[in-house]
Amino acid sequence: MKKFSAFLILLIGTCAFSYAQHPLVGTWEMVSIKGIDANGEKFSSDTSAIREIKIITPTHYMLIAQDVEGDSLVFNRCYAGTVKFDGDTYNENPMISSSTIFDNVKTDFKWKVSGDRFIQSGTLTRPDGKKVVLHELVFRRVKSAQSYPKNPSNGTWQLLTSKYTTPDGANHSETNETVTSLQLITPTHWMYVSSKNKKFEHAMGGVYSTKGDRYFLTLDVASFPKNLWGKTETTQKLEGDKLRVNGVSVFPDGKKFTWEDYFEKVK
Repeated sequence: MKKFSAFLILLIGTCAFSYAQHPLVGTWEMVSIKGIDANGEKFSSDTSAIREIKIITPTHYMLIAQDVEGDSLVFNRCYAGTVKFDGDTYNENPMISSSTIFDNVKTDFKWKVSGDRFIQSGTLTRPDGKKVVLHELVFRRVKSAQSYPKNPSNGTWQLLTSKYTTPDGANHSETNETVTSLQLITPTHWMYVSSKNKKFEHAMGGVYSTKGDRYFLTLDVASFPKNLWGKTETTQKLEGDKLRVNGVSVFPDGKKFTWEDYFEKVK
């Protein structure tokens, strides 16, 4: 069982009031895109060809894109990093990417919000100097039947340590010396990405529900086959700017995966 199972807890945060401070903060799904690619060719796409979900917190962003192939979704790419808002300027600084060509890119984006639509435009300059021009990237705000704006875990957390036991009874541990993991959560959704030894490992996200300190996570998008996801329940304990999460995931074959992860709030 790969290490990605250890990260089925995705509870992250800044104070809940932060979510009212900028209209881009929240969860978004791509509606359409058109522009010019790095080779100077025009391109356009919509949800019939690709599904892209983006979470933006007051400090960070993360997106997972999947290609639509018949009735299936196939992982395409994932980026995550910091964001900066300045008037009508919105810039993303990638920290983790599933494609090395987008490591250390520079962005120069404009944004506007109209109703439940977020429209992004501008340029993305790759390390090789080639530019991708976005004429119009349209997102729709994702809504959920359940929303938790006062969830103390809303925002961004970074993994410090992880201890986990695989279904075969083997015990493992990780630290942030070799693993870089970001977890983002909004009042309705969560998203998680990890790299190990500076190489992309996995990404996933979805909706959640909560009852007290118990969190029930549902998988919606992932870089791995969704049948590897188990029924997942976690509990969390805030310790100042730290978050301790204990969880159990029960897989379709009845086997269990348990863990304890320790996070630090990203400031």
